[in-house]
Amino acid sequence: FYPAFFQKPVPQKVYKIGFLLVDKDVGNDNLNGFKSKFEALGYKEGVNVEYITRNAGKDRGAILKRYAEELNAMGLDLIISSATSAIIPLKQLPDFKTKTYFLAVGRPRDLVKNLQVPEGLITGIGEGVIEFSGKRIELLKEMAPSIKTVISIVENNHGNAKLFKEGVNKAAESLGLKVVYIDIEKPEEILQALPKLTRDLGDAYISCPCQSNENYAKELAAQLLKAKIVSINAEVTIGAKIGFSATYGDDRYKSGEYAATKINEILKGTPISRVPVEFAKDVIFEINLKTAEALGIKIPDSILLRANKVYRE
Repeated sequence: FYPAFFQKPVPQKVYKIGFLLVDKDVGNDNLNGFKSKFEALGYKEGVNVEYITRNAGKDRGAILKRYAEELNAMGLDLIISSATSAIIPLKQLPDFKTKTYFLAVGRPRDLVKNLQVPEGLITGIGEGVIEFSGKRIELLKEMAPSIKTVISIVENNHGNAKLFKEGVNKAAESLGLKVVYIDIEKPEEILQALPKLTRDLGDAYISCPCQSNENYAKELAAQLLKAKIVSINAEVTIGAKIGFSATYGDDRYKSGEYAATKINEILKGTPISRVPVEFAKDVIFEINLKTAEALGIKIPDSILLRANKVYRE
């Protein structure tokens, strides 16, 4: 045997992780939480982990398949995505071979049949679209007890539309509320639908977890404020923070942190079949008090105390 100082050092493995993203993932707290925790676990970018990103932007339908093919062919250790619509073209590849982890997608059952024992190469964290939509309706009623009709602009062909409506309808019926949907086909059609949002149509609004409500959140929030309609959104970055009355959704940063621990297990050798699909447990509730005051709504202290954050200016 040679002395230790003559032995050639074993090169450190560099893990390669791909991100298959759509426009909503840019700066998303899911990814921020993941990267922060992943580094704490010992994976340092540029040292022993390399991130390869493909972002389809708003033209997701046109180039997602090509990006999925590119990442799958790179010999990556794992692919991460936060959108059901991004993982479906990956899963449909005839030579799909890369382990994949999803972060808080709305339709996990479209990706994995057996949530407890995933049958293929895909697992991750799901978001309860039905449960969360119902809870948002309940919060609207709590904040503004006098509301009678809830409005929502929905893309009929969006994957979340059916589950979203199911959750909204169930909660609205239990609370004696009427629901009015403004159906559109393409995300940009929401701009033509905005003038329809008036008090004559309804007195509350719930954002659909679909592309139109996300891409045009600022325009939507401005119209709702102008029409004096109380509202609630699912996303922290485009909810109460930008003028919606409230936000209620999963804590994406914490989901990202938790995902890092599960991905670490997978990279260390745990089979996908032993990493069950789980659902986001931590939620964030935020209120925009300035918006509420502009709408003439007095939000009870009991509700304000439950909020993770209250915007006052």
